[in-house]
Amino acid sequence: MQRERKYDQTVRLMRGFYPLHKLCHNSHMYDFILILHFLGLAMGAGTSFYMLGLALHARRQKDPDDAKKIILGAGAAVSGVGLFGLILLLASGYFLLMQSGIDIKTLNWAFWMKMAMVAAILFYTITMKIFAIKAKRREGEEGIAAMKKMKRFAPIGPFLAFLVISFAVLAFR
Repeated sequence: MQRERKYDQTVRLMRGFYPLHKLCHNSHMYDFILILHFLGLAMGAGTSFYMLGLALHARRQKDPDDAKKIILGAGAAVSGVGLFGLILLLASGYFLLMQSGIDIKTLNWAFWMKMAMVAAILFYTITMKIFAIKAKRREGEEGIAAMKKMKRFAPIGPFLAFLVISFAVLAFR
């Protein structure tokens, strides 16, 4: 009887009829982890928008070395914040899912699309980090080519952040 009731609550949750916090055993712990999750989201998504603005500013520079200094200077410092936010987002998301007691098999399509976009963000972040390392370590044409790739791919980050947030809203409404 208890198991059927829990299953019914989970099904109702996935259809949007039951608030998630009622399934959690410790509501205060859930609230704290949710705060960390949103903090990670703000850090990660905010960094992607900042990096886009930085890339647009660097694009206006006439000298490629000046653009390189802009991207690899402030951009390197801020990208570390974004990476930390992404790690915080992933860790807190895992704990939110585990604490809620939801059976992973019952999660809806929007949740899985959100997770696919998270995987895309991980791939994007790693790729951009590789471009930054190449731009920093290599001189001449190779370094400039890596910088150009970073500037070209910069708009993808905010778009992926928008998709993750959109699918999260659809998954948990």
